[in-house]
Amino acid sequence: MRLVTALVMAGLLAAANDAAAQSDESRFFLSVSGAFEPGTQTFADNGTFSLYDETGRLNVSSDDVSSGAVLDFGVGARVAGNFTLGANFHRTSGLGEVSVSGQAPHPIFFDRPRSFSATVPDMKRTEQALHLSVGYRLALGEKFDVHIYAGPSQFRFSQDVVNAVVITETGGAFTTVNATNETTTRKANAWGGHVGADVSYPLYQSGNTSFRLGGFVRYAEASSEFLVVSDTVTTKVGGVQIGGGLRVRF
Repeated sequence: MRLVTALVMAGLLAAANDAAAQSDESRFFLSVSGAFEPGTQTFADNGTFSLYDETGRLNVSSDDVSSGAVLDFGVGARVAGNFTLGANFHRTSGLGEVSVSGQAPHPIFFDRPRSFSATVPDMKRTEQALHLSVGYRLALGEKFDVHIYAGPSQFRFSQDVVNAVVITETGGAFTTVNATNETTTRKANAWGGHVGADVSYPLYQSGNTSFRLGGFVRYAEASSEFLVVSDTVTTKVGGVQIGGGLRVRF
């Protein structure tokens, strides 16, 4: 948020010193960007299962899962002066480990549980979002400009989880067990919002068509809920996104 605020203030100060309007007459714009989203997310839950007419315990927790690389695509148009309407779509995914532990009832003796534990790798977390924006474009001198925008964001979130275990016995002494993990993918939709700034510099121009190099910072966030074992947990989707790529105006 501090980065976004700094860019917004820089654009406003530059506009106050340079009141000239945009030099190009292009109306529509496209963007293709790569970015990264710093920060990690975790989740944890516990539940019970029935075995040998007793109650077993199951605990599930994830390690830190990073969002990974972000791919972002955008379209938009100037609608009145330097005011714009636009839409961006971004997608990111990452892999993490999930730790599973618990206690399984004994097949012969009552109240004599056996412990089990395991680590499940490559549990995938994915988020994608559609951002609808109202923006304003400001000149930063003769070449640079900044596009400031904000609006609602609709997120689609999915998370692989361990939701149950299947217990099988090992040997005849019944002192240890094998726990086979059952996994599923939880999905949810959530509404949030975003604010961002995109600074660009022209590389090539022919008539009203220009190709530009751009960099952006955007803060987009929502809160989502999903079921793990027996309870619904809350997770944050989105965050600060920093990146850059190609801009086309025509």
